[in-house]
Amino acid sequence: MSLREGSRDERLLYLICFPKPDEEEFQRRLRQLLSLGIVEIVLDGTQKIDNLKVLGKGCDSILVKALMNGKLVALKVRRVDSHVKTLINEGENQKLANSVSVGAKVYCFSEDFIAMELIKGQHLSTFIRKASSYDVRRVVIDLLEQCRRLDLIGLDHGELSRAHRHVIVTSSIKPIIIDFGSSSRSRRPANVSSIFSFLLLSKSELSILLREKLRASFDDKEAIETLRAYKKSFSEDCFMKVINLIASSEREINSSSNPQP
Repeated sequence: MSLREGSRDERLLYLICFPKPDEEEFQRRLRQLLSLGIVEIVLDGTQKIDNLKVLGKGCDSILVKALMNGKLVALKVRRVDSHVKTLINEGENQKLANSVSVGAKVYCFSEDFIAMELIKGQHLSTFIRKASSYDVRRVVIDLLEQCRRLDLIGLDHGELSRAHRHVIVTSSIKPIIIDFGSSSRSRRPANVSSIFSFLLLSKSELSILLREKLRASFDDKEAIETLRAYKKSFSEDCFMKVINLIASSEREINSSSNPQP
């Protein structure tokens, strides 16, 4: 669906001003899109809004595929009925995350839109269920390292206690943290502790499966104390103790599979 002058498509009006189409609001948003270099909305994705294919739908925004400067991008669109008044803060926070190699790359943003790298892959929960123990361990450690980098720059993601919805794993076995809509630089970061607790301490079906795949035998109380110590200081030493909760399991696996003569 082209955004160029003279083109008109009621589907475009609906998506850009979802869920309450309004001509005046559409024209205001259209000017933003054109200023960002967005020239087309591409109807493609695994989810649908009234039979229109999109990449995702949330309480405050929808995600669609778009064409910007000859490149396909993911375009976050602020819903007209969103309680969030602007996406500028989110765009700035995601840019900050990008500065430490975390999150989908942000190309540009405005009050109602964020244009970012189009990430292809599977949600973390799907990946954990299907992947080998070796690949699962790689991804979990990578995620913890990314979360530490966010902690060190003072940016709290805010939703990593539900990481199954906020991490995509690419075909190259690279986890990408997505959706910085709840992120904040004003509260104390809890990224490492949030994602570790969700993945390995929550007692959910996914957590139980993950611990089985990692053969994680650490004591829960010990893990909680280790996380508390890390959260107080964010020190490298304390972080390595968090990593060692998983790495120690890896050493046990290697030791049992390669017994000494």
